[in-house]
Amino acid sequence: MMTDAQKTLDNITTPVLVAEPVKNEKEEITSFVIAYTNRAMDELSENSYTKGKSWSDIEDKVPVQLPWYKLLIQTARNQIPQNYTFFSARNNAWYKVDFSLLPDQNISILFTNITAEMTYARKLKEAISKDPLTGLPNRTGFSDDLDICIENCRFQQKYAGVFILDIDNLKNINESSGSKAGDQAIISVAEILKRFERDTIHSYRYGDDEFAVLISNQNYLDAILTISDSIFDCFQMEKIQISGGISIFPFNTEQKEELIRFSNMAVHYSKQNGKNCISIFEPEMQRRFIQKLTIQSKMAAAITECNFEQYYQPQFDVSSGKLRGFEALIRWTDDELGEIPPSVFIPLAEESNLIIPIGRWVLQTALSTLKNWQKKYNFNGIISVNVSPIQLAQEEFIYELQSLIRSNGINPNLVEIEITEGVMLHNMEEAIEKLKAIQDMGVRVSLDDFGTGYSSLSYLQALPLNTLKIDKSFIQDICSSDGIQANITSSIITMVARMGLETIAEGVEDINQFELLSKFHCNVIQGFLQGKPMPFDMCDSFLAGDTKALLKN
Repeated sequence: MMTDAQKTLDNITTPVLVAEPVKNEKEEITSFVIAYTNRAMDELSENSYTKGKSWSDIEDKVPVQLPWYKLLIQTARNQIPQNYTFFSARNNAWYKVDFSLLPDQNISILFTNITAEMTYARKLKEAISKDPLTGLPNRTGFSDDLDICIENCRFQQKYAGVFILDIDNLKNINESSGSKAGDQAIISVAEILKRFERDTIHSYRYGDDEFAVLISNQNYLDAILTISDSIFDCFQMEKIQISGGISIFPFNTEQKEELIRFSNMAVHYSKQNGKNCISIFEPEMQRRFIQKLTIQSKMAAAITECNFEQYYQPQFDVSSGKLRGFEALIRWTDDELGEIPPSVFIPLAEESNLIIPIGRWVLQTALSTLKNWQKKYNFNGIISVNVSPIQLAQEEFIYELQSLIRSNGINPNLVEIEITEGVMLHNMEEAIEKLKAIQDMGVRVSLDDFGTGYSSLSYLQALPLNTLKIDKSFIQDICSSDGIQANITSSIITMVARMGLETIAEGVEDINQFELLSKFHCNVIQGFLQGKPMPFDMCDSFLAGDTKALLKN
């Protein structure tokens, strides 16, 4: 028979549920059972929550984003009321849920429908959450809509996609053409995205050069990919370059923050693979991302603890066979990860700007080593040091180089700075000005990896150079029967010689390559045939007269 209190509760419109703690012999709460539900609660839950049922029996029917058990435990143990707000796709309504401890130690749970308040608040938020430049909702609007999208798709068992797009090279547009041109590029992207606006497709201004597209309520996973491809194709037709990343609910994850993070990982993957493309998130991306963060974290510690080591690879004059000098090469072995190749950690160092302190250490160590060898062995060879475009772009680089040469008392003609064609990518005029300043100090300038990137005669004519290094990709096939690489290499050496530059061939590993390069009048060779990269002590022994210390093929 119903009590007066129960009759009263049965006649109110607010859904009420009472949970009773289940305890073990030690009086520890192990679970909860439903002790009471009023009529409004039965209607709200479609009679899913019935008296006597254990909480574990209804877990698949309660709103999954509501942390029921956690809130129940906190209320019971702390005896402090708890509350939570969530959106119910089943009822298409927002609820505020209040958990309170009753005198009999049971817990009452009250559901208050706050849809009207949330709708009003949302309208107010929309008035201030639109991006003023594009008219699209901003990041806040995206976050709110994604919450509702996930709950709806979970309830309807449908797919949703988070498609994040990043405008390629917007910074370059701003720097070269001004902020108005950059704003126009942003507006153009927004106008394209607005063409795809539907009940199931919504776009947002996610960041300065980032946009997000929320694709919801799709019956098939492929539908999300088809929509994303159509959006990307539209950008291609308009000649706007974007890099995009896609994550899919529930295929990749059911968690909001992970969907966003996975999409960003996929964008990063697109950027690393040449830009102007879209990538779908795969678990391997997360593994690589975690590996990248691990390496970057360890790299920062390695800088502080001086865990890097410098190796030196000898260079020899082709005609005389005499030692020209050494190229300084950085090496890193981590206690946990083992030996990490420069091809792996240098790009990550450039991405995180750790290349600046690393490059400074390489330069300081190389010049200190050169001074040491000059003092001990009257060494008169060249020390060659690689300098990253990011390092060269630092305002203080010229001063630091000059200061190091002066403090070590080194002849600047014995110092060679190796650059790659990447120095011209951002500001060619500034790069040329800095390289001229380096040459004016008496320091030599060498162009490394010629033939692998953006090589052109115009660069060679514009850059102040002393030396050109022919990449090993040309040398490895120089002896092939078709003679193509041999002809190309011969032409490069002849052309560079006419420009008054010295040539160094990298990656020379056998005598046949050496003989051809000698025939082509290449000036210097560097490679395993004559000497592998060696630690300081082996180079020191070699300079002391121990020819057996030289590591060869």
